[in-house]
Amino acid sequence: MRPWPQTAALLSAATLVVVAGCSTDGGEADEFENTEYESTDLTAPQIELSPADGDRSDEYFFVGPKSRETGQWSGRTIIDDQGEPVWIQEDDEAQETDEPTAGWDLRVQEYHGEPVLTWWEGIVDTPLAEGEVVVVDQSYQEIARVGMGGDLPHRMVDLHETTITDEGTMLLIAYVPKQADLSEVGGDADGWVWDGVIQEIDIETGEVLLDWSSLDHIPVTESEREFEDDAGTEDKPYDYFHGNSVTVDDDGSLLVSARNTHAIYNLERETGEVNWTLGGPGSDFDMPEDAYFAWQHDAERSADGALTLFDNQSSPTLGDSSRGLRLDVDPEEKTVEVIDEFLPPVPRIAANQGSYQELENGNVVLGWGALPSFTEYTADGEVVRDGTVGADSNYRAYLHEWTGAPAEPPAANMQTADDETHVYVSWNGATEVEQWRVLAGADEGSRQEVTTVDRDGFETAIPVEDDLDNVVVQALDEDGEVLGSTTAD
Repeated sequence: MRPWPQTAALLSAATLVVVAGCSTDGGEADEFENTEYESTDLTAPQIELSPADGDRSDEYFFVGPKSRETGQWSGRTIIDDQGEPVWIQEDDEAQETDEPTAGWDLRVQEYHGEPVLTWWEGIVDTPLAEGEVVVVDQSYQEIARVGMGGDLPHRMVDLHETTITDEGTMLLIAYVPKQADLSEVGGDADGWVWDGVIQEIDIETGEVLLDWSSLDHIPVTESEREFEDDAGTEDKPYDYFHGNSVTVDDDGSLLVSARNTHAIYNLERETGEVNWTLGGPGSDFDMPEDAYFAWQHDAERSADGALTLFDNQSSPTLGDSSRGLRLDVDPEEKTVEVIDEFLPPVPRIAANQGSYQELENGNVVLGWGALPSFTEYTADGEVVRDGTVGADSNYRAYLHEWTGAPAEPPAANMQTADDETHVYVSWNGATEVEQWRVLAGADEGSRQEVTTVDRDGFETAIPVEDDLDNVVVQALDEDGEVLGSTTAD
């Protein structure tokens, strides 16, 4: 197995951004101070985002920063084009315990023709993760929690995959301990492995439409993971497969990525039979050197037929850099060619995690996984913008349009400090607020407008006189219509 050779990045030197918070070798993140607010007890991670040309205010980045090692910030957040949080859900307990960690695979999907926000939450004890997938509507109200079915416990869903299909089903992964013959890889004949189980679940009914086991189709001898001396026991099953993505291919079959076999599999959706294997020891394809990928994540089919993935090349490190790949895969001729590769704007090797998203305009968004950064590129590889969050890592990063109209009201607080009085106001998750209007009066019936100011980031500080009574703050949309209101204490 040979790593792909070092190649020139399709990047403009003028667009390179030095991003704080991550080392170039996939080491620990730097220490950050979280952002605190006056109107709410919420905190947010520090966010750095380089500007993009043109108006991108209708698009948001969706990330789930995690800090289990350093305890900096864990949760999920939506970020606007100015690098400001729009929606924050901090996981307070993740800083001290493993329950829950939350924040994995935050993204916008479509369910019953409507946009929804989904994420995985649960307990992580790598490689085992046990939880469920949360689905909320545009008001952030929960509409479903999706789990495994059949003989598996509901909360045995692994954190890696949460895809909703056009049929109203969800594709899920579970790591299930099972006995297997490991004598050919250095273990016992009655050893133990983590079996990669894939289920397709009807979200509404919970019916299991597919129940697939990696052990039934992929031999343990195809694993590229080192067999450690104490592996393969009931206490420490051998993680030979490590499935990390399942998506629908353009013909309705399934694409499955397995990190520890360095392979992508095409499965017959109804029977689970493997149609072909791309990469790894069991590859059906002639793999040219520049197409070689290792420890990869997030394999999908793009609209133009290319197969896309995030190629980690680590860990252990085999190549010069992690990258995004677009491949031309011909299952009939068993050939594969590199169409495009997307290299980082600064050196980055993601030891784990990572994502590849292709936008409708051809732009590409890469999430750098173990390095809590994300990059948007044009279709020809020019960097549009590059960002990072103050955390240890971020599993995947997405860019979506989103309209959030929270069921909860805005939050406001009036404070006086150094002889200056401000009303601090925010509305967690609201995307349509353009202005804030302050009203006050001797009583509720006599309130009048005091001032109207433009929204300024997640929290807006509005200067007012210190003798105001019965203060109310209204959120206004671009037409001046009231979206919501709250009192300011």
